[in-house]
Amino acid sequence: MFQVKRDQMVGIVTVILGIVVFAMIRDYPVPFTIEYPGPKAMPGLAAFGFVVCGLGIFLQSTFSKKEQKLFLVKEGWVRVGIVFLVLSAYVFLMKYLGFLIMTPIVCYVLSTLFSKGWKSATKGRILFSVLFTLFVYFLYTKAFSLPMPDPVWM
Repeated sequence: MFQVKRDQMVGIVTVILGIVVFAMIRDYPVPFTIEYPGPKAMPGLAAFGFVVCGLGIFLQSTFSKKEQKLFLVKEGWVRVGIVFLVLSAYVFLMKYLGFLIMTPIVCYVLSTLFSKGWKSATKGRILFSVLFTLFVYFLYTKAFSLPMPDPVWM
């Protein structure tokens, strides 16, 4: 009987995540070319990396003869699901609300999710989220001279 290994599931989920990101950035209004990669470049490269790495993880696990130990308990799988939903909502809502609104919100939500069990002040997470967003925004727009996607309502 064929039994699905933990790493095979991780590989499949990673490939699916990459495909979802590809599908979500498909409608970005700026074309993706070699001369001007535009705002599709970073999520597109990440999605490509997810697909390639997911396939690698799946294939390596399929041909491996090693026994697999318990990976995540129910609580861990719930967190993985929440992260997947948050990142999917981020890609979807960025089209409507823009980078400068969505990124600090998502950074705050994810940093709060990952700070469970650690002493982390709310002010620190807010400050991190805002500073990270501004850093990425200025790096992308000023250093690379690339526009960020504008919200639909602008």
